[in-house]
Amino acid sequence: MRADRGLHGFVTLLTYLPSYLTAVNGRDTGTAGLLMLLLTAPVLVCPMLAARLVGRGVRPLTLVFLSLACLVLGDLALTVLSSSVGAPVLAGPMLVTGAGMGLSAGLVDGQALALVDPAKAGMAAGFLNTLRLGSEAVAVAVYGSALATALGRRVGDGIDGYPGAADAARVADQAAGGDLVGAAGLSDAADRTGFAEFLTRAYDSAFRSVLWGLAAVGLVLAALIAVLLRAGRRPAD
Repeated sequence: MRADRGLHGFVTLLTYLPSYLTAVNGRDTGTAGLLMLLLTAPVLVCPMLAARLVGRGVRPLTLVFLSLACLVLGDLALTVLSSSVGAPVLAGPMLVTGAGMGLSAGLVDGQALALVDPAKAGMAAGFLNTLRLGSEAVAVAVYGSALATALGRRVGDGIDGYPGAADAARVADQAAGGDLVGAAGLSDAADRTGFAEFLTRAYDSAFRSVLWGLAAVGLVLAALIAVLLRAGRRPAD
């Protein structure tokens, strides 16, 4: 059971959300770092809560599904992000997403290793960590590619509305890294301020589109896990 694939929704946000907070939300790097604590703090608390709940008889699988639900709800709620949203509005979605990561952190590993011969536990743990880290690296790259693609389409569709602006692909590549001011400078637009505002709106729209994609992936994974578990419990013919 690889339920922790849904946690890629957390890892990708951990990688790209700081750029959004600085480029679109207008936060300085220090403030963005402090806001990221809302995403990471639950990871310190929720594993202990999950262990306590399991000790009191809650099924681990129930917590796994709750974890996926939190990740999906958190990703969906983060679509409220905009250039004007404040920290109190950000707090709820970020805390819920962090709780989704924390509730299954360690729990999935423990359940998986419990199925392995104790003599092979070390080898299994190494394989599990390799699989997780490798898949997380792929997920981060896919997320970045999706964000760059969505942003490139929006820039390509709207760049003609700004006299002098050109080289949409190069501008989009620069903007995808969060450097909207530098991207506006590359465009040679006559109205750089207006073009920078356009890039902010384009980045905002692309980021939220990818959030919808993350939520959809979480829902698909939850459904897949439910189907596989039902198939595993079906009596043999």
